[in-house]
Amino acid sequence: MPLHDQMALNARLDGQTSGQYRHAAQRHANAMWIYIIIAGVVWYFASWIWALIPFALAAFVATQSVSATLIARRLEKYESR
Repeated sequence: MPLHDQMALNARLDGQTSGQYRHAAQRHANAMWIYIIIAGVVWYFASWIWALIPFALAAFVATQSVSATLIARRLEKYESR
């Protein structure tokens, strides 16, 4: 069983809904844009090496957003049954 299918099954057993995961995905997406803006400011005032830190955080949070979206889609399939 793929990872996100297993995570969706565990979330379903815990009583979580797709709406909760959609909300989490949106929060992570908003945080990603904030980190990208911070990285741009750091790049402008400091250097590109220091900007790698917020860029790495943005990439991590973007991955969390995609993962939460995938879990929400799978939960929607369970909820529609």
